[in-house]
Amino acid sequence: LCLWLLQNDFIGLSVKGKTMSEEPEAKKMKPTGWEDHTLNISGALMKDEEGKLFSDISKENIQYIKGIGPKHDVVLEALNVKTVEDLANYKYFLLARAIVTLSEVEKIDGRPSESKMNIDRAVDKEWEAKSLSEIVEAPISAIEGLSDKARTLFDELGVKTVKDLGKFKYCRLAEAIVEASKYEHTKDATERKIENATKMLK
Repeated sequence: LCLWLLQNDFIGLSVKGKTMSEEPEAKKMKPTGWEDHTLNISGALMKDEEGKLFSDISKENIQYIKGIGPKHDVVLEALNVKTVEDLANYKYFLLARAIVTLSEVEKIDGRPSESKMNIDRAVDKEWEAKSLSEIVEAPISAIEGLSDKARTLFDELGVKTVKDLGKFKYCRLAEAIVEASKYEHTKDATERKIENATKMLK
């Protein structure tokens, strides 16, 4: 009888121990203050990155953006683009995007005769006098300073025109992530409470 009682006590302790160890992770996690938020960009990120801060994602390798496969990775790294932030700030993407945006408000024959407006430092000589609408349809070789190597690499990604580069979805996504990172809280609820309390003591 004593042996039976000891065995049952041991089993009971084991069950309790198992129950405690299998307690849902959500109960063990420290509150963040964002539990009621539904915002996410899970459709754009690899699984391990989905819950991270925008500012942390900005510093990550571009491979963590969903859809950037080995081919994209090799091409972009050859262009010295390694992180999401690098991709967002890629000089020629920003230039191409600016040209595309401005072309949308250009009027046919709308230039005043006295106008000094130009983007001569952005495009090769043969394109300087062209309209923005013509430039966006030009091959990316029209962009001043873009190397032959870069042009060849972009061609492998299907980026053939200035418009293609200005609307390159991975650059646009990276740019949005970096911009959003400027407006997020990076400290959780507890850290913010401590910070506020410390300020009040000063």
